[in-house]
Amino acid sequence: MAGSNCPACGGTLDSEPALRGIDHLHGSPGEFAVRVCPACGSGRTFPPAAPEELGRFYPESYDAYSLPARGVAHSLAVALFRWHYHWLLRRRPFALLRRLTPGRLLDVGAGRGDLGVVLAAGGWDVTGLEPSAQACEEGRRRGLTMVQGTFDDAQLEGPFDVVALQHALEHVIEPREDLGRAFELLRPGGLLVVTVPNFGSRQARWFGSDWFHLDLPRHRSHFTPAGLERLLLASGFSGIELSTATTADGLGNSLQYRRWGRRRFRTDPGRYVWAALSLGLQPVTALAAGGDELGASAVRPDGR
Repeated sequence: MAGSNCPACGGTLDSEPALRGIDHLHGSPGEFAVRVCPACGSGRTFPPAAPEELGRFYPESYDAYSLPARGVAHSLAVALFRWHYHWLLRRRPFALLRRLTPGRLLDVGAGRGDLGVVLAAGGWDVTGLEPSAQACEEGRRRGLTMVQGTFDDAQLEGPFDVVALQHALEHVIEPREDLGRAFELLRPGGLLVVTVPNFGSRQARWFGSDWFHLDLPRHRSHFTPAGLERLLLASGFSGIELSTATTADGLGNSLQYRRWGRRRFRTDPGRYVWAALSLGLQPVTALAAGGDELGASAVRPDGR
Protein backbone atom coordinates (compact mmCIF):
# COMPACT_ATOMS: atom_id res chain seq x y z
CA MET A 1 0.00 0.00 0.00
CA ALA A 2 1.29 3.48 -0.89
CA GLY A 3 2.40 5.35 2.18
CA SER A 4 2.91 2.24 4.32
CA ASN A 5 6.68 2.63 4.73
CA CYS A 6 8.77 5.24 6.51
CA PRO A 7 8.51 8.59 4.67
CA ALA A 8 12.17 9.30 5.48
CA CYS A 9 14.25 6.15 5.03
CA GLY A 10 11.71 3.82 3.42
CA GLY A 11 11.94 1.23 6.20
CA THR A 12 9.06 -0.79 7.58
CA LEU A 13 7.00 1.08 10.15
CA ASP A 14 6.03 -0.46 13.48
CA SER A 15 2.69 -2.20 13.16
CA GLU A 16 1.29 -0.51 16.28
CA PRO A 17 1.01 3.29 16.59
CA ALA A 18 3.44 5.06 18.90
CA LEU A 19 0.77 7.64 19.70
CA ARG A 20 -2.79 8.63 18.91
CA GLY A 21 -4.19 12.15 18.86
CA ILE A 22 -6.81 14.60 17.66
CA ASP A 23 -6.78 17.83 15.71
CA HIS A 24 -6.11 20.27 18.54
CA LEU A 25 -5.74 23.25 16.21
CA HIS A 26 -8.93 23.22 14.13
CA GLY A 27 -11.00 20.40 15.59
CA SER A 28 -11.32 18.18 12.52
CA PRO A 29 -13.34 15.11 13.50
CA GLY A 30 -11.70 11.78 14.13
CA GLU A 31 -8.63 10.31 15.78
CA PHE A 32 -5.27 10.02 14.07
CA ALA A 33 -2.29 7.77 14.75
CA VAL A 34 1.45 8.00 14.14
CA ARG A 35 3.41 4.84 13.36
CA VAL A 36 7.16 5.09 13.86
CA CYS A 37 10.11 3.64 11.96
CA PRO A 38 12.42 1.57 14.19
CA ALA A 39 15.34 2.24 11.84
CA CYS A 40 15.43 6.07 11.90
CA GLY A 41 12.73 7.10 14.37
CA SER A 42 10.69 9.08 11.84
CA GLY A 43 6.94 8.54 11.52
CA ARG A 44 3.85 8.70 9.36
CA THR A 45 0.28 9.80 10.15
CA PHE A 46 -2.60 7.37 9.66
CA PRO A 47 -5.11 7.30 8.13
CA PRO A 48 -3.45 9.06 5.18
CA ALA A 49 -5.79 11.80 3.98
CA ALA A 50 -6.66 11.74 0.30
CA PRO A 51 -5.85 14.94 -1.63
CA GLU A 52 -9.54 15.78 -2.00
CA GLU A 53 -9.95 15.67 1.81
CA LEU A 54 -7.17 18.10 2.62
CA GLY A 55 -9.24 21.25 2.16
CA ARG A 56 -11.19 20.65 5.34
CA PHE A 57 -7.96 20.45 7.35
CA TYR A 58 -6.85 23.91 6.16
CA PRO A 59 -9.72 26.37 6.81
CA GLU A 60 -9.56 30.05 5.91
CA SER A 61 -8.49 30.79 9.50
CA TYR A 62 -5.29 28.74 9.04
CA ASP A 63 -2.51 30.98 10.35
CA ALA A 64 -0.30 30.88 7.25
CA TYR A 65 -2.98 32.08 4.83
CA SER A 66 -3.83 35.71 5.58
CA LEU A 67 -3.04 38.71 7.72
CA PRO A 68 -5.67 40.50 9.83
CA ALA A 69 -7.27 43.21 7.73
CA ARG A 70 -6.61 46.18 9.99
CA GLY A 71 -6.17 47.53 13.48
CA VAL A 72 -4.00 46.35 16.34
CA ALA A 73 -4.05 42.72 15.19
CA HIS A 74 -2.72 43.69 11.75
CA SER A 75 0.07 45.80 13.19
CA LEU A 76 1.06 43.04 15.62
CA ALA A 77 0.99 40.36 12.92
CA VAL A 78 3.23 42.39 10.56
CA ALA A 79 5.68 43.22 13.35
CA LEU A 80 5.84 39.59 14.46
CA PHE A 81 6.49 38.10 11.03
CA ARG A 82 9.24 40.66 10.38
CA TRP A 83 10.82 39.88 13.76
CA HIS A 84 10.55 36.15 13.11
CA TYR A 85 12.24 36.34 9.71
CA HIS A 86 14.88 38.73 10.96
CA TRP A 87 16.10 35.93 13.24
CA LEU A 88 15.32 33.07 10.83
CA LEU A 89 17.75 34.53 8.30
CA ARG A 90 20.45 34.68 10.97
CA ARG A 91 20.45 31.01 11.88
CA ARG A 92 21.01 27.86 9.88
CA PRO A 93 19.92 26.75 7.39
CA PHE A 94 18.46 30.04 6.13
CA ALA A 95 21.51 32.03 7.22
CA LEU A 96 23.26 30.51 4.19
CA LEU A 97 21.15 32.75 1.94
CA ARG A 98 22.92 35.81 3.31
CA ARG A 99 26.19 34.52 1.82
CA LEU A 100 24.76 34.13 -1.68
CA THR A 101 24.26 36.61 -4.47
CA PRO A 102 20.47 36.98 -4.75
CA GLY A 103 19.00 34.99 -7.60
CA ARG A 104 15.89 32.91 -8.31
CA LEU A 105 14.29 31.27 -5.28
CA LEU A 106 11.31 28.93 -5.11
CA ASP A 107 9.41 29.13 -1.81
CA VAL A 108 7.45 25.86 -1.50
CA GLY A 109 4.37 26.06 0.69
CA ALA A 110 4.70 29.83 0.67
CA GLY A 111 1.45 30.56 2.52
CA ARG A 112 0.67 34.28 2.38
CA GLY A 113 4.26 35.03 1.33
CA ASP A 114 5.95 36.23 4.52
CA LEU A 115 9.34 34.73 3.63
CA GLY A 116 9.07 35.96 0.05
CA VAL A 117 8.33 39.55 1.13
CA VAL A 118 11.46 39.64 3.27
CA LEU A 119 13.72 38.02 0.66
CA ALA A 120 12.37 40.14 -2.20
CA ALA A 121 13.32 43.23 -0.22
CA GLY A 122 16.87 41.83 -0.21
CA GLY A 123 16.98 41.44 -4.00
CA TRP A 124 15.78 37.84 -4.46
CA ASP A 125 13.48 36.95 -7.36
CA VAL A 126 10.97 34.86 -5.40
CA THR A 127 8.29 32.53 -6.75
CA GLY A 128 5.86 31.22 -4.16
CA LEU A 129 4.25 27.80 -4.64
CA GLU A 130 1.10 27.43 -2.56
CA PRO A 131 -2.06 25.28 -2.89
CA SER A 132 -4.40 27.78 -1.17
CA ALA A 133 -6.12 30.23 -3.54
CA GLN A 134 -6.72 32.56 -0.59
CA ALA A 135 -3.04 32.59 0.37
CA CYS A 136 -1.94 33.09 -3.25
CA GLU A 137 -4.22 36.10 -3.54
CA GLU A 138 -2.72 37.56 -0.38
CA GLY A 139 0.81 36.95 -1.66
CA ARG A 140 0.06 38.65 -4.99
CA ARG A 141 -1.48 41.60 -3.15
CA ARG A 142 1.87 41.94 -1.38
CA GLY A 143 3.72 42.06 -4.71
CA LEU A 144 4.90 38.44 -5.02
CA THR A 145 4.82 36.02 -7.93
CA MET A 146 2.57 33.18 -6.74
CA VAL A 147 1.80 29.85 -8.41
CA GLN A 148 -1.22 28.02 -7.08
CA GLY A 149 -0.73 24.29 -6.68
CA THR A 150 1.77 21.72 -5.48
CA PHE A 151 4.72 19.90 -7.00
CA ASP A 152 2.18 17.37 -8.32
CA ASP A 153 0.24 19.77 -10.53
CA ALA A 154 1.93 23.18 -10.83
CA GLN A 155 3.76 24.40 -13.92
CA LEU A 156 7.10 25.78 -12.75
CA GLU A 157 9.89 27.20 -14.89
CA GLY A 158 13.35 26.28 -13.58
CA PRO A 159 16.12 26.35 -12.94
CA PHE A 160 16.20 27.99 -9.50
CA ASP A 161 19.27 28.93 -7.51
CA VAL A 162 17.53 28.02 -4.24
CA VAL A 163 14.53 25.89 -3.32
CA ALA A 164 13.19 26.54 0.18
CA LEU A 165 10.79 24.26 2.03
CA GLN A 166 10.05 26.08 5.26
CA HIS A 167 7.73 23.85 7.30
CA ALA A 168 6.30 22.34 4.11
CA LEU A 169 7.80 18.84 3.80
CA GLU A 170 5.93 17.51 6.84
CA HIS A 171 2.62 18.23 5.09
CA VAL A 172 3.12 15.66 2.30
CA ILE A 173 2.66 11.89 2.25
CA GLU A 174 5.63 11.07 0.01
CA PRO A 175 8.36 13.65 0.72
CA ARG A 176 10.86 11.81 -1.48
CA GLU A 177 8.74 12.64 -4.52
CA ASP A 178 8.68 16.33 -3.56
CA LEU A 179 12.43 16.39 -3.01
CA GLY A 180 12.89 14.72 -6.38
CA ARG A 181 10.95 17.53 -8.01
CA ALA A 182 12.97 20.12 -6.05
CA PHE A 183 16.16 18.43 -7.30
CA GLU A 184 14.95 18.72 -10.91
CA LEU A 185 14.12 22.40 -10.54
CA LEU A 186 17.45 23.36 -8.97
CA ARG A 187 20.39 24.32 -11.15
CA PRO A 188 23.51 22.16 -10.68
CA GLY A 189 25.20 23.50 -7.56
CA GLY A 190 21.90 25.01 -6.38
CA LEU A 191 20.96 25.09 -2.71
CA LEU A 192 18.10 23.34 -0.93
CA VAL A 193 17.04 24.62 2.51
CA VAL A 194 14.52 22.73 4.64
CA THR A 195 12.97 23.22 8.05
CA VAL A 196 10.58 20.74 9.69
CA PRO A 197 9.43 19.98 13.24
CA ASN A 198 12.01 17.85 15.06
CA PHE A 199 10.20 14.60 15.88
CA GLY A 200 13.30 13.54 17.81
CA SER A 201 13.24 16.57 20.14
CA ARG A 202 12.64 16.68 23.87
CA GLN A 203 9.39 18.54 23.32
CA ALA A 204 8.10 15.78 21.04
CA ARG A 205 8.95 13.15 23.66
CA TRP A 206 7.56 15.11 26.59
CA PHE A 207 4.22 16.10 25.07
CA GLY A 208 3.44 13.18 22.75
CA SER A 209 0.07 13.73 21.08
CA ASP A 210 -0.18 17.16 22.79
CA TRP A 211 2.98 18.43 21.08
CA PHE A 212 2.02 21.56 19.17
CA HIS A 213 4.24 20.79 16.17
CA LEU A 214 2.83 17.28 15.76
CA ASP A 215 -0.21 19.09 14.29
CA LEU A 216 -2.32 16.08 13.34
CA PRO A 217 -3.68 15.52 10.72
CA ARG A 218 -1.99 18.26 8.65
CA HIS A 219 1.49 16.94 9.37
CA ARG A 220 1.52 13.65 7.53
CA SER A 221 5.28 12.93 7.80
CA HIS A 222 7.42 13.34 10.92
CA PHE A 223 11.22 13.59 10.77
CA THR A 224 14.13 12.89 13.08
CA PRO A 225 17.64 14.14 12.19
CA ALA A 226 18.67 10.63 11.12
CA GLY A 227 15.60 10.25 8.96
CA LEU A 228 15.90 13.61 7.24
CA GLU A 229 19.55 13.03 6.43
CA ARG A 230 18.79 9.62 4.90
CA LEU A 231 15.95 11.13 2.87
CA LEU A 232 18.16 13.87 1.43
CA LEU A 233 20.89 11.40 0.52
CA ALA A 234 18.40 9.07 -1.14
CA SER A 235 17.02 12.04 -3.11
CA GLY A 236 20.43 12.70 -4.67
CA PHE A 237 21.60 15.68 -2.61
CA SER A 238 25.11 16.14 -1.24
CA GLY A 239 26.85 18.46 1.21
CA ILE A 240 24.09 17.88 3.77
CA GLU A 241 24.31 19.92 6.97
CA LEU A 242 21.78 19.50 9.78
CA SER A 243 20.92 21.99 12.50
CA THR A 244 18.35 22.49 15.24
CA ALA A 245 16.65 25.61 16.53
CA THR A 246 13.95 26.54 19.02
CA THR A 247 10.61 27.89 17.87
CA ALA A 248 8.87 30.59 19.86
CA ASP A 249 5.46 28.95 19.77
CA GLY A 250 6.21 25.27 20.39
CA LEU A 251 6.50 25.02 24.16
CA GLY A 252 3.82 27.54 25.09
CA ASN A 253 1.20 26.09 22.77
CA SER A 254 2.08 22.54 23.79
CA LEU A 255 1.42 23.53 27.40
CA GLN A 256 -1.96 24.95 26.33
CA TYR A 257 -2.83 21.71 24.54
CA ARG A 258 -1.86 19.69 27.62
CA ARG A 259 -3.93 21.91 29.92
CA TRP A 260 -6.99 22.79 27.80
CA GLY A 261 -6.78 20.55 24.71
CA ARG A 262 -6.61 23.61 22.46
CA ARG A 263 -5.04 27.04 22.20
CA ARG A 264 -6.60 29.25 24.86
CA PHE A 265 -5.78 32.40 22.88
CA ARG A 266 -7.23 31.83 19.41
CA THR A 267 -8.83 35.08 18.34
CA ASP A 268 -7.39 38.45 17.27
CA PRO A 269 -5.62 40.28 18.79
CA GLY A 270 -5.12 37.85 21.70
CA ARG A 271 -3.25 35.25 19.67
CA TYR A 272 -0.78 37.87 18.44
CA VAL A 273 -0.22 39.21 21.93
CA TRP A 274 0.48 35.63 23.01
CA ALA A 275 2.84 35.18 20.05
CA ALA A 276 4.72 38.36 20.99
CA LEU A 277 5.08 37.14 24.57
CA SER A 278 6.34 33.76 23.31
CA LEU A 279 8.96 35.44 21.13
CA GLY A 280 10.16 37.46 24.10
CA LEU A 281 10.53 34.29 26.16
CA GLN A 282 12.27 32.33 23.39
CA PRO A 283 15.72 32.41 25.07
CA VAL A 284 14.20 30.84 28.19
CA THR A 285 12.35 28.28 26.08
CA ALA A 286 15.60 27.35 24.32
CA LEU A 287 17.23 26.56 27.66
CA ALA A 288 14.26 24.63 29.02
CA ALA A 289 13.19 22.65 25.94
CA GLY A 290 15.09 23.73 22.86
CA GLY A 291 15.66 22.07 19.52
CA ASP A 292 12.05 21.51 18.44
CA GLU A 293 12.84 22.64 14.87
CA LEU A 294 15.07 20.64 12.54
CA GLY A 295 16.87 22.30 9.67
CA ALA A 296 18.91 21.03 6.75
CA SER A 297 20.82 22.46 3.84
CA ALA A 298 21.97 20.43 0.84
CA VAL A 299 23.29 20.95 -2.67
CA ARG A 300 22.35 19.51 -6.05
CA PRO A 301 25.72 18.16 -7.24
CA ASP A 302 27.21 19.48 -10.46
CA GLY A 303 26.90 17.18 -13.43
CA ARG A 304 23.61 15.54 -12.50
